[in-house]
Amino acid sequence: MRAAVLDLGSNSFHVLVADLDGASVAPLLREREMLHLGRAVARHGEIPAEQAQAAVDTVAHLSELARRAGATTVQAVATAALRDASNGQQVLDRLRDVAGTPIRVLDGQEEARLAYLGVRASVAVGAEPVLVLDLGGGSLELAIGVGDQVSWSTSTPLGASRLSADVVDDPPSARDLAWLREQVEGNIDPLVEQVQAHAPATCIAVGGTVRALGRLAAAGRARWLPATVNQLTLPTTELAALRDHLTGVDLARRSKVPGMKSRRADHVHVAAAVLTRTLERLAVREVTVSDWGLREGLLLDAAGSFQPPEATVLRADEVARLRRSLRADTDPHSDHVAELAGQLFDGTAQLHGLGPGDRELLILAARLHAIGGALALRRQQVHGAYLVENAELRGFSPIEVAILSTLVRFHPSRGISASFPAFASLAAADRHRTERLLPLLQVADGLDRAHDQAVTHVQVRRDRGRVELWLDGGGLHVTAAELARRTRLFEEVYAVEVHIEDRAVA
Repeated sequence: MRAAVLDLGSNSFHVLVADLDGASVAPLLREREMLHLGRAVARHGEIPAEQAQAAVDTVAHLSELARRAGATTVQAVATAALRDASNGQQVLDRLRDVAGTPIRVLDGQEEARLAYLGVRASVAVGAEPVLVLDLGGGSLELAIGVGDQVSWSTSTPLGASRLSADVVDDPPSARDLAWLREQVEGNIDPLVEQVQAHAPATCIAVGGTVRALGRLAAAGRARWLPATVNQLTLPTTELAALRDHLTGVDLARRSKVPGMKSRRADHVHVAAAVLTRTLERLAVREVTVSDWGLREGLLLDAAGSFQPPEATVLRADEVARLRRSLRADTDPHSDHVAELAGQLFDGTAQLHGLGPGDRELLILAARLHAIGGALALRRQQVHGAYLVENAELRGFSPIEVAILSTLVRFHPSRGISASFPAFASLAAADRHRTERLLPLLQVADGLDRAHDQAVTHVQVRRDRGRVELWLDGGGLHVTAAELARRTRLFEEVYAVEVHIEDRAVA
């Protein structure tokens, strides 16, 4: 089923069109218009006529996009600005007429619950309690839950657009900043005891300005990012430094901050102040960014059968989704290479000293290593790395995407180029992990060079400086020269000699 969501928010209006298959959401179209209704309501108590007309025109445009995209059902929801405006109902009536569908006004707790569902479908976490912060233009929602169940939630009037209406000076004066702190503390401090009683193990933040802050933090440190900031984790101290920088300059200079989008520059400093002070008062040391939130939560809730997948399941499903989208899921070669890579990883555990998370990344990289061939066989490894970086894979942190991209990019190469941006972005320990995984992928790929799955099993034997690979199956259909090329990096990285024994030949 193809469904659409119209999200009439306090900062912006959005449309999301996606295909639904049970509890699976595959986004097809996203569009956004910035309207800042929250700021207008904070200043005037109502939505002025000019902005009301802009809202009507925007809803007409977004609704038409949804229809043209083939959406058979449309949900429309409104949040804080339209909820609080004195003329909110009159404006909603006009919006309903042009949307051609009823508009549901969400209360704060329902907004928090739906944002929580969207986050849990996008970020890989364990079975522990999770705190979700949804920072919008008109309000800040908090929700704590485990799995698909929210155990506690609330809404506060700490919206970035709403509060920016009362920040007088640019850059904000000491009085403005003190006022912002008072607003946050007055709303968050009474909640501290309740939040801590639920003992959330992870804090995840969502919202357009939250994602903007994530990109600004990454750009400030010249940190490479894939197409999405999903699952980027930021220390609260780093956000505090970014807040101090953004609130210390005026709009013209904020607009020139690396990574800044012009439509966010007029209020992102207020969002930084709100989010950072909230984290500080809640004693949260780091926060993870989510790309999904309210809109995706609405679709999942409508499906009625959503259960947040385990982290490994979420990542495996996302890799499968990417392969399906490229029609690369019918070739057994990549799955067979993944099986051989897992056997090699297990058999060489004492050599590489890596853990279960590294094994998972190796197998997923093996399943993706040939996807570039869907675009072109020449330089397929370059195309494959690009696809990995830009596929918006849920459940993976930017570090994990960088490792996957590097393994895909260099799987047929003599080694990893230190200047490759994804690899260069990694910390030394993560570069070391990647360098030890790549030879395993190369050998596994080499053993199925003929794409015939002739080698069914690899047994690893070690004898001092020698590693023997004993192969089972119908016989190895690879030349000696090709085998030597595919094992060369393994020998260099692990300082061993590799000998291959084909049991079929023996």
